[in-house]
Amino acid sequence: MLEKATERVKGDSTKAPLYLPAWMHHPVGYPRLSERISFKPETGIYRRFDGLNARHLLYLQAELCAMEKNLFWLEQQDNKSTSGRRSEYATDYQCMLKEPHGEQSEQFKLIIKMHEKLNQYTKALIQISILHQLKAPDRFDLHDLQSFLEGENMAPEHMTGIDVDIWGKTGDADNHPPDIVCVHPRDIPDKFSRVVSERAIYLFKYGMGVFTKGDHHLGRKVYYDTTVVKITLWVTSMIAAMLPIASILVLIQLESLEAKLWTIAAFNVGMSFCLTFFANAKRAEVFAVTSAFAAVLVVFVSTDRGNPST
Repeated sequence: MLEKATERVKGDSTKAPLYLPAWMHHPVGYPRLSERISFKPETGIYRRFDGLNARHLLYLQAELCAMEKNLFWLEQQDNKSTSGRRSEYATDYQCMLKEPHGEQSEQFKLIIKMHEKLNQYTKALIQISILHQLKAPDRFDLHDLQSFLEGENMAPEHMTGIDVDIWGKTGDADNHPPDIVCVHPRDIPDKFSRVVSERAIYLFKYGMGVFTKGDHHLGRKVYYDTTVVKITLWVTSMIAAMLPIASILVLIQLESLEAKLWTIAAFNVGMSFCLTFFANAKRAEVFAVTSAFAAVLVVFVSTDRGNPST
C-alpha cells in the first residue's frame, strides 16, 4: 500500500488526531530507521555496491581462468601418463571417481575446486543481473528518508556511522552514491500519474486535507498513490474517448484541404504526446496507433470531399 505523508502541509493541524508513530517506541538509530522502513517500504533505499560487486566477479573470473589453464595442462599430462588408469580419465570419468581415497589425481582435486568456484561465480553473476533490475528510488521517498534522518525523530542522537552519507542530505539531495536502489519502488504506471501524484500534496493547502484520516502507525494524515492512479485513469479514459471526436468536429468546420491536412498532422502530434505522457506507450505502439489514427482521419477527409452535401 503506497502513501505520501502530508506533514509538510501546514494548517488544520489542530483538528487532526494525534498519533504516535509506531517506530518511536524503538531506540534511535538502526532500530528506529528499520521499523519506519517496515511501515513505509518505499523508503527502503540501499546501495547496490556496483564497484564491489564488479570486483567480486572479476576476482572469481580470474580464479576460474587460472583453474581453466591448469586443468588443460593436467588433462594433457594425465592423458600421456602410464601410471594406473590416468590415460583413461579423458574417456571415462568413473576412473577418477574410483581412485582410492588419498590417491586421487591432481586433475580430480582441481575439478572439485572448480565446481565450487564456478557455482559461486554463476550465483554472483545471476544475483548482480537481478540487482541491476532494481530501480532508483522515487525523489519524494528519498527526500522523505533524508528529512527523517535529519529530523527530530532521530536528532540529536542521529546516526553517525560511516554509512550516514549514503542517502545524502536535504540541502544537497543529489549528493549521494549513484548506485542507490529501492527494493519496493512506487508503481506509477505513467508520467501523468507521477506528476499528479507528486503535486497532489499541495492540494491539502486548499482544504483537501479534511477528506483524509490519520494513520495510527504513520502518525499523520496520508493520501494514497492508488487513489491518484484511479483518478488519472478516469481522466486518461475521457481524453482517449474525446480526442477522435474532437478531431472530426474540427475537420468538418474546415474547407481547405491544406488546412485539413495540417489539422490532421497537429492531432497526430497530440495523439503521440497523449500516448507517451498519459499511457506510457512503447515506441512501436506509438507508431502503430498514430498511423492508424491518421489513416482514419484521411479516409474521413476523402469521404467528406467526395460528398458535397456534407
